[in-house]
Amino acid sequence: MKNKLFIYFIAVSLIAAPGCKKYLDINSDPDTTQQPSSSSVMPSCLAAIPTALQSDGGLYVAKYVQNWLTGSSANANVYDQQGYTWSGATMAATWTLTYLSGNNLNYIIDNSIKLNQPDYVGAALAIKAWSYQHTTDYNSDIPFNQAYNENLFTFKYDSQETVYKGVDSLCREALKYLDQALANPSKITLSKGDMSFNGDVSKWKKFVYGILARNWHHLTNKATYNADSVIKFCDNSMASVADDFGVPFDATVNANSNYFGTYRGNMELLRQSNFIVRLLDGTALVGNSTINNRDPRMAYMLSASNDTTNGNGGFRGVDPGVGDQYYALGAPSSYFVNGLPPTSGTALTNYNNARKKVALAYGDSIHVNPGTGNFAIQAGKYLFQNKAIFPVMTYAEIQFIKAEAAYKKGNKTLALDAYKNGINGHFDFINRSYSSIRGALNLYSSAPVSAAARTKYLTGPSVKQTPATLTLSDIMLQKYIALWGWGFFETWVDLRRYHYIDPDPATGAQVYTTFALPTPLYNLNVNKPVYRVRPHYTSEFTYNYSELERIGALKNTYQTEEMWFSKP
Repeated sequence: MKNKLFIYFIAVSLIAAPGCKKYLDINSDPDTTQQPSSSSVMPSCLAAIPTALQSDGGLYVAKYVQNWLTGSSANANVYDQQGYTWSGATMAATWTLTYLSGNNLNYIIDNSIKLNQPDYVGAALAIKAWSYQHTTDYNSDIPFNQAYNENLFTFKYDSQETVYKGVDSLCREALKYLDQALANPSKITLSKGDMSFNGDVSKWKKFVYGILARNWHHLTNKATYNADSVIKFCDNSMASVADDFGVPFDATVNANSNYFGTYRGNMELLRQSNFIVRLLDGTALVGNSTINNRDPRMAYMLSASNDTTNGNGGFRGVDPGVGDQYYALGAPSSYFVNGLPPTSGTALTNYNNARKKVALAYGDSIHVNPGTGNFAIQAGKYLFQNKAIFPVMTYAEIQFIKAEAAYKKGNKTLALDAYKNGINGHFDFINRSYSSIRGALNLYSSAPVSAAARTKYLTGPSVKQTPATLTLSDIMLQKYIALWGWGFFETWVDLRRYHYIDPDPATGAQVYTTFALPTPLYNLNVNKPVYRVRPHYTSEFTYNYSELERIGALKNTYQTEEMWFSKP
């Protein structure tokens, strides 16, 4: 982690180092801010969040949880098999977020305490707590107590249990400062740097309670799990879709454009999984994909193929390591004869097969990115647009956490209510107008999901109507749908809590119905699923080798060892 400290001192804190003051006095530049305001540093901290979530999550963890997978078996990589690659910064954006961007948060905290800006202190502490929670759930043991000690060149890794307690403490501290800010609202200036909540301190408090809900709820397998506390945190957290925490994009250059949008083209080799298709077309929840069982959200979230003869309206996906058998085929139009579809022979076979190709995330029947490197072309669908906001935490997620906690407590009436709130919350998430958030594009295409379609689904067979019929599987599968495309890390926590294929105690059937682990798993996994990601290869294997040896991170099977949070 030595390199992180150097970057921090150069980028932010050089002005605070006692030995550097004279140097800076001599070399000061009136056109360059030597002591940036907290409001000028906060946007970079917020912008760093989707960069880490989308790159580590979209390219790697999304494959672990089968949000999507590589489209062609010829291009399939070890991540489709729940493996990893020993390579420089691969799967390291999360590490960089916490230990590089985290120094900017430290600057905001220290600077804002001096200037009596508790709103900035509270928001920065909230992001810091979220970051540590996210990183320990990703990497397991990480440096926490010594992380920013500028007098050290190597850093002790703390246990995941220690980090969990530390996150709880950071959240309590954040709430203290946010309450101080709310006690003197005329002094709140957070809106100057806050592009997510526009300076609304009450929403930052709800976000902090959401972090606490995650932190305490991840421990469902432990005897110390406290469902009542989790429910209380949820009740103090997001109350509607208006409280969702998302980061917007201006989409004027590559760096401020959505990582999943057409301009950057990072989704070109990826295709939606068969698992999410089965959840939305009715196969997993009801048993068949007849039109009455199809989720209306499917048309908003997924992309349909040209062909619609497969029984669910043309929605197809891929399986891990298998890909799309029609991936290499050209567009159906390339098989036309004299401008008309062929009527017989090989040409007709090729034409029909080309229509079955799984489409890109950018839209129905789209097989080539329509807008690579071109902002003039406004294309995309759902979260896969240049100016689509990227969620960090949502009301729907909080409701599903509450539903599971209530279910485990034995209060199925409360669980059913939260479960339905979660489903409704995700419909609201799709239907929300995002234009007020820095001009973000809406997630629905031409029109929101209609009230009639929503009601039909909510009263249909895919949604349980009574407490007695509700199961854990119902809650977790609907949560998977609501988090698809953005919440891969929390979905991964959930899948690991249920060891991917655990049975639902009430039914004996698998909690994640129809979810199947890759066959085969990555060869170094020794037939075990993935549970953790190795620490930053370049940084930690260069400077902290002895610590990695101490915690066992040098073993080839390290990534398959179950984490503390999911153990009894």
